[in-house]
Amino acid sequence: MNETTVTMPSELEIRVERVFDAPRTHVYSVWTDPMLIPEWWGDGTVVEEMDVRPGGTYRFQTAYGAVEGEFREVDPPERLVQTFQNHLQTLEFEDLGEQTKLTQTMRFDTTEERDTTMQYGVEEGAKSGFARIDAVLEKIAALNTSGG
Repeated sequence: MNETTVTMPSELEIRVERVFDAPRTHVYSVWTDPMLIPEWWGDGTVVEEMDVRPGGTYRFQTAYGAVEGEFREVDPPERLVQTFQNHLQTLEFEDLGEQTKLTQTMRFDTTEERDTTMQYGVEEGAKSGFARIDAVLEKIAALNTSGG
């Protein structure tokens, strides 16, 4: 199991880093394919809208309420920038051959917002979410291997 690291590189940021055992295009698709989102978000998540382009919006219904935002930058399969709840989220997908390094940077308007988000359990949430992403990536690999 690859390690998930969570750091606070500045007073306004939280950074989550993780290496996935899958090609970059597969890891990127987990974040942008509306068919895959419910598989790793879980808890009966329904994707109501997902327009992956600059200026496009997304909206998911989750067990905890609606999650929505706007895509600011879309550069497949390298980079995705979107608004998310109370922050701007930048996802960078680094190609390591058969692996992909994901760097997720959350930028907040205030240190208080950053600290509140940390207290809500960013590290535990990232680790459990990324474990579910591993399972989705294994399914994708199996489908590609079987030709399905």
